[in-house]
Amino acid sequence: MQSSHRLIGALALMAASLLASPGALAVSSTTARPQLSSTAAAGYTISKYMAQAGTIGSLTTDNWDPTGGVGAISGFTANYKVAADGSASYTTIQAAINAAVSAGGTSRKYISVKAGTYKEVVCIPASAPPITLYGLDASAGNTVLHYNNSNLTPKATGTATSKCASNASATTVGTSDSASFTVMSKDFRARNLTFKNSYTEGSYSGSNQSALALSVRGDKAIFENVQVIGNQDTLFIGSTSYSTVIRAFFKSSFVQGDVDFIFGHGTAAFYGCTIQYTGARLGASATSYIFAPSTQSTNSYGFLVTNSTLNSTGSAGTGKTYLGRNWAQSGAKGQLVIRDTAISAHVRITDPWAAGTNGAAYSSSTARFWEYNNSGTGSGN
Repeated sequence: MQSSHRLIGALALMAASLLASPGALAVSSTTARPQLSSTAAAGYTISKYMAQAGTIGSLTTDNWDPTGGVGAISGFTANYKVAADGSASYTTIQAAINAAVSAGGTSRKYISVKAGTYKEVVCIPASAPPITLYGLDASAGNTVLHYNNSNLTPKATGTATSKCASNASATTVGTSDSASFTVMSKDFRARNLTFKNSYTEGSYSGSNQSALALSVRGDKAIFENVQVIGNQDTLFIGSTSYSTVIRAFFKSSFVQGDVDFIFGHGTAAFYGCTIQYTGARLGASATSYIFAPSTQSTNSYGFLVTNSTLNSTGSAGTGKTYLGRNWAQSGAKGQLVIRDTAISAHVRITDPWAAGTNGAAYSSSTARFWEYNNSGTGSGN
């Protein structure tokens, strides 16, 4: 009898272990919520996504490995120092970046930023050398880079919003140029910083209240322990041309927004990140979207989320939020894999993929959205 009890106990512990393991109970693949097989999932890893960049049709394979992240700031020696309180050589981040660009060269430049709040539009131009921008405070929330431009913000004609912007002739800022922080250069790295768009939606009338916090347009960008905060269109990843693939890697970071808040035609991987939908602006009854990839149909890889958390805040409704939709730009066939990730109850269970921005109903033949080994109420597990 004792051995029987031990066997029952062992079986109970095994069952409990399976229930506690993320993705241990397989979710059935459906047309509305397709799941990758373990064999197929082997083709959607960080190394696969980060291996190639360049011109679609003739991509260059360099097997870039960004998984080591930015590195510990204790090993950095700042070439330029920024402090809003005047205790360093530069009081603005843009001034330090301008100095690094003027110095030129191909060696990496390190820019330290003292904890504080920096209200400015920042541009890392394509001509910049490799730059590592890092907050001295280990808490990303203590070093905040922000501005409040939006798609609808009025501007004078004849002057662009920044050196990274192409809106000189426009009377409003525009979505793509509303970013508080834009990276056009190659090999940019950031750590211990918050990138935020502080625009208050409704300040200007119009249906498109987009306001970017961060725009990544240069290849091989790494972000570690950063926060990217906004509402609509928080984070854009994509080159200046739909025919060119750029890559970005986010590690142990936080991204927050409410409508299509991670979007673009670039290739990006999110590892160990928290991606948070906020219902603060739209309310608990609203239906909204997390991802809006515009991956070109001839590009095999768009966005990857792995070993991360998708959660919500601000009175988000249960089962209201779509994981994503195809952003139907220039014949895009959006690509996104979410795997080995905990998904909270704000996400729709049976149909987490929405119609594309062109109104076309979701179909696995017109979008490439898959999941694998996810856990949590919102995963259907």
